[in-house]
Amino acid sequence: MNSNDILDSVILLVVGTLLLRIAGKKSIAQMTHLEIIIILAIGTTMGHVIKENKLWQIVIILSVYILFLIIVQKLQLRFRKFEQYFIGQATLVIHNGEIIPENLKKLRITNEQLEMRLRRKGIAYISDVKVGTVESNGDFGYELMPHAQPITKQELYMILNQQASQVPKNNKSDNIFEKVVEYNK
Repeated sequence: MNSNDILDSVILLVVGTLLLRIAGKKSIAQMTHLEIIIILAIGTTMGHVIKENKLWQIVIILSVYILFLIIVQKLQLRFRKFEQYFIGQATLVIHNGEIIPENLKKLRITNEQLEMRLRRKGIAYISDVKVGTVESNGDFGYELMPHAQPITKQELYMILNQQASQVPKNNKSDNIFEKVVEYNK
């Protein structure tokens, strides 16, 4: 290994980091299939640089990968068909507390894998899920049945205000301490 190999490696790391920064921020779990393929292609291509010693040719190829990714992302924003083709759509797997087995088969997900996703979200009963989806990035999205939804602060305040209005108000003249204070004046 000579000093040019070290310099090429540093240049590749800097260029790769800058290109991925341009591509945008997402964790691996949030990446689409296209983005994962681009990342893998970048890694594989960078490995060839060291072997073939074609630094600038590889930098151009990596830039084309990222340019392609950005163009596809912009087209997805503009045209729904591109989004459907490159990203896909959420798939309904639970509806009104019932699992949809056909959609699990399409996704190649077992009941146990679905239950694992539910447990990760803190859901103990499938019957508590009004709508459950597997998103295009693999995440599990859901809406709970009304009886299983957590109470919001606004709902809590409304309940407390209703209860406060139902509690009988104490008459000041009935206050036994006030009687003592009045008597001792």
